[in-house]
Amino acid sequence: MSRKSRKRRRTRQRRPEQRAPATLTPAEYRRNIRQADEILVKESVEIRPDNWQQLALDWFSLHEPERGELARYIADHGHKLGLPWAREFLRLQVFLQVEDHAQIVAHFDRALSRYPRCALVEMWVADYVFRHAGDFWRARQMYRHAIDQLPDHTKPYYELGFMSHLLGDFSGALDWFNQAAERVADDDVEMGARILYNRGMMRYLVQGDREAAIADVREALKRKPDYSLAEEALRSLRGRIRWVPW
Repeated sequence: MSRKSRKRRRTRQRRPEQRAPATLTPAEYRRNIRQADEILVKESVEIRPDNWQQLALDWFSLHEPERGELARYIADHGHKLGLPWAREFLRLQVFLQVEDHAQIVAHFDRALSRYPRCALVEMWVADYVFRHAGDFWRARQMYRHAIDQLPDHTKPYYELGFMSHLLGDFSGALDWFNQAAERVADDDVEMGARILYNRGMMRYLVQGDREAAIADVREALKRKPDYSLAEEALRSLRGRIRWVPW
């Protein structure tokens, strides 16, 4: 399982095309499962009837609101989950930690799709479905499902704003970024900076509001002072705009 960069490619303003998804052979998939199990053994993880729920919570997140949402999912569907689900769920967490992009999507489809839908998991897997498997439309549906089930989470609003931009729907993108900005936590530095930067650029493109754009980009830099794209955007607001969505 290779560790790869999550850096996104620069994207032109055009309708996205479907790319052939990265696929794994059955042998590759099984090999990666064995490697994940070896990591769990090294971490002294023993999944038992009396601890599988706690293990899932501890491996997924120690922080709110994600932990609370997963706890609610387990409480609602526990009779359909159990040890087999916990084992597949912990394997997924290993693949997410090492950023094995193809395996994340393959494991989600092959192992976790048999269980009740978990909007929280889909919200994070959708990123790999979109950017690494190349399935724009499926990822879009997953983000919309996440919003239906988890309306207070920031990430799906941001991602749908980014996708609307790719479709050329700039007004729609601005609306999604506005909704994301309403929800992002003050201490979520990375996401907050991205949202404010992108909203500022959309305000300029859609509304021609240079001052509002400058205010958003400055706020993005306040959150993340080393945000090079925002620094460049702030300079270019005095001239011709060149926007790189991130």
